[in-house]
This record gives sequence, structure tokens and C-alpha cells, in this order.
Amino acid sequence: MQAKNTHTILIILAVVFTNCGFSQVYNTQVAAKIDMQQYGDVIQITGSAINKTSSSQSLRYILSVIKNNSSNSNNSNNKQRGRFVLDLGEKKNLSSTTINSKDKDRIIILLLVYDENDKLLGMERMVINGTEEDLKLEDAENEQKESLRNTSPDASEKEADGVVLRGVVIEETKTKPGRDFYKMFYSLYAANNVDGDEIVTVKEVLAINNNTKIEIFVATEKVVEFFIRPQDEYLKTMSEISIKRVYWFLQKIKQDKNLKKYY
Repeated sequence: MQAKNTHTILIILAVVFTNCGFSQVYNTQVAAKIDMQQYGDVIQITGSAINKTSSSQSLRYILSVIKNNSSNSNNSNNKQRGRFVLDLGEKKNLSSTTINSKDKDRIIILLLVYDENDKLLGMERMVINGTEEDLKLEDAENEQKESLRNTSPDASEKEADGVVLRGVVIEETKTKPGRDFYKMFYSLYAANNVDGDEIVTVKEVLAINNNTKIEIFVATEKVVEFFIRPQDEYLKTMSEISIKRVYWFLQKIKQDKNLKKYY
């Protein structure tokens, strides 16, 4: 977005908490980039990707625009997907969408870029009309980056080329019961300070007889699967079971990485 337009919207880079321990580093091989331009009352959002490697890459992307209405708790999620190839050193625009700059809802813009094996390589996240919590996340990220520069030259050099992400939970639900489950699950995730090294995805998919089911992935591994029922008690029980399985799987990944590093 041009500099003269920066005062019209609040954009917060909320790349969550950084920690160089065993976290996955993104944007080192393929960088995801969100560009914004304002034309009158319309903001145009363009997602792009940059190949930082010396070979061509076969990739896919998801560009999500998630709108949170604080007054009635309604959420909308507009997604654009596609596959593409990047030559070495190439930057390519992937998809564009527009929003109204007068909209006062909190809007999250998320671009994810995966390789052909569904490994997440690039990510960028922006928030428009961010909350106080978004500001805290930005401050936490800046403090952690400064700490890395002062304590570990190798880590800060590594981070300069990429982004370290922790505690990311992505929602891909379709129905109200699905969204209700996600809210219960994420509430437990936050309350228990899970803060996992891998991205957790809560996905709702179509099942038999027009029913839907929840699938929860840690990175690319499916760790939970069950059919949705609209009863609150059932969703509460399944969220408690799910958070335990997700936490166990995240711990297993961490232990495996520790063993690999030791040997």
C-alpha cells in the first residue's frame, strides 16, 4: 500500500510468538507476501509469492479474508485457492480481492503457500482494525526479535530470512456447530498455553447423508476426526478430547526433534 494511504487503515503484522527453539521457520525458501492498495473507499488485497531458491517450485496457495463482527459474533471467511509454478528467483501475483475501507469489522488476511507435498513454506498474516490483543502480539514479536539479536547472532541471522511461528490455529469450518466447536477448542488451546510449534488446522468437511465432520490436523497429520452434532455438551466433550490428542501429538513431534538433534 502506498505511504500516503497508511493512515487510513490499521495493519498489524501478527505473526504470533517467535521462538527459535524447535519452531518451524517460514518464508525462507518461498516467501508469502500480502500487498495492499487503496482506491477511494476500496482496498485491493493482492497475495504474491517469491521463490528464494535456485530451482523451480510447484506450489499451491490459500488466500483467506476472515471478517469478525464484534457486535453479533458473526464470522465470514472468503477463500481463494490455486496451484502455480515459480521459477528460480521469480515473484508472482497469485490472487486479488477487495474490501470496503469503511468497514469497521476486524478483518484478518492470511496467505499460506504450500509445496506439492503440502508442507507449509510461506505465510503472511495481517489484521485490519486490530484489537488491543493484536497490538500485544505485535509487541511480543518485536521484543522476541530484539532478544534474538542480542543473544544469538545465528538465530537472528536465520530469522532475518524468514519468520518463526508458534501457536497458530487455522479455522476452516462451514456450519454454526463447526464454528462453535472451533471456538471451544481454541479457548482450551489458549487457556492451556499449548503454543505449539506446528500449525493446527480445524477443518469441517462434508460426510455421508449431507452431514459434516471435523478433522483436526497438526501440520499435515490428521490427529482427530469425528461427526458433528449440534448439542453443546457433545461439542464441549469433543473439544476436551481433541485438545488432549493435539497436545500429545505436539509433544511427540517435539520429542522426535529433540532426539534427531541429539543424534
